[in-house]
Amino acid sequence: MGLRDVTVEQCRQVIRDKNAEYAAVLHVVGEPAVDPEAPADAPLHGVPFVLKDTWEVSGLPTTGGSWRHRRRVSTRSSRAYVALRKCGAVLLGKSSCPDMAFSAECDNHLIGAAKNPFDRTRTSGGSTGGGAVAVALGMAAFDWGGDFGGSIRMPAGFCGVTGVRLSCEAWPTTGEHFPAMPAFFTHLLGWGPVARTVADCRDVIRAMRPHLRAHVMAPKIERDDVVVYAPDAASQAAWPTFYADAARALMAARVRFEPERRLPSPSQVNEIYNAYVCANFDHFVAAGELPLEKAFPAVLLGLATGGRLDKRVHPNTGILLAGTHLAGATRYRDPARAGSAVRHLGDTARAIWAEGRLIVAPMATVPAPRHGRAAFDYDLQAFCKLGNLIDATAAAIPFGTFDDGLPRSLQILGPPGSEDAVLALAERLESVGRAGA
Repeated sequence: MGLRDVTVEQCRQVIRDKNAEYAAVLHVVGEPAVDPEAPADAPLHGVPFVLKDTWEVSGLPTTGGSWRHRRRVSTRSSRAYVALRKCGAVLLGKSSCPDMAFSAECDNHLIGAAKNPFDRTRTSGGSTGGGAVAVALGMAAFDWGGDFGGSIRMPAGFCGVTGVRLSCEAWPTTGEHFPAMPAFFTHLLGWGPVARTVADCRDVIRAMRPHLRAHVMAPKIERDDVVVYAPDAASQAAWPTFYADAARALMAARVRFEPERRLPSPSQVNEIYNAYVCANFDHFVAAGELPLEKAFPAVLLGLATGGRLDKRVHPNTGILLAGTHLAGATRYRDPARAGSAVRHLGDTARAIWAEGRLIVAPMATVPAPRHGRAAFDYDLQAFCKLGNLIDATAAAIPFGTFDDGLPRSLQILGPPGSEDAVLALAERLESVGRAGA
């Protein structure tokens, strides 16, 4: 079953039946249709999709998941939407995301928490959580999301589907995100598809390539040789058998591998990411989305009342905003040191890739947290943050289940421009998983 096997009307019916319960789609398009100028042989002709509510569509609401922007209507369209229309894809709606797309949970004051399709008491992940739920339930064939700290890969993994973060260097996102992404941080932001399978993601990427990909040479990658970035004792959590599980899959796929020992530990990677973002928090403030004189009372009132008295900032986002600002003013006060650590990490990853090797890692070593708890799991995104810090082409694919039955997910990380190699290995491992199911 591929992208073209999913019809617009089938997806619209699922939206009508399930969206009120699962809160995946923020704004449903009234009369979806193929762009009349798209040729009949366009690569995504008639394929129904949802678009993360951070990418503009002229004439439709684009809120970035924020109550403050609930009446905002876009006056322009993002390059992603224009490209998807040219490819013949049919927009069914804007998928939900957290307030400012700044949370590891998809929850907002506009529609509520997007429910995990495997357990409605669990988060779908953030920030492309609505899109992952929509794809998993059959509300759309795919979503086009964004990934600043695992925001495509985490929701895909938690919801049992596939997500691909395309490198910003090869697929630049500059100037596209709403709310406005500070130019300083755009290298952390990638975009890409969430779909049911690797093949579906590949079809979307191939269709979008002529429209969005920069002229970056595809690096030479060895098809049968990888390194495995495994959890250490401090980060193995609910997946202590990750290395053994990954090894079995790689051997079944006839891929050579060895443990990766040059990269910092997952906890250290998490620290590098947090230090970099917190030490440079003033760039977020300078973007003007929420000036400090308005942010402080909005965050405090939102946290104190759970949004009952003040909905300007959702509590999940408020926790992260307050924590980032406080850490930047106390613990992480040296932007130069933080930048140096990021560059060193990037150099290490490029040395691995220069050997022609991809990196295999878990998406996370814990199942999807219960609603309202993700912000308190300090290391939840550590494995995903690695991909953003090194601007990786990164795919997350389903890989078995945790003991509680919730999905596990495997990551494959390659250099900018390596989407073909990353997807080829992802498909081989996906096939091994299906054969062993």
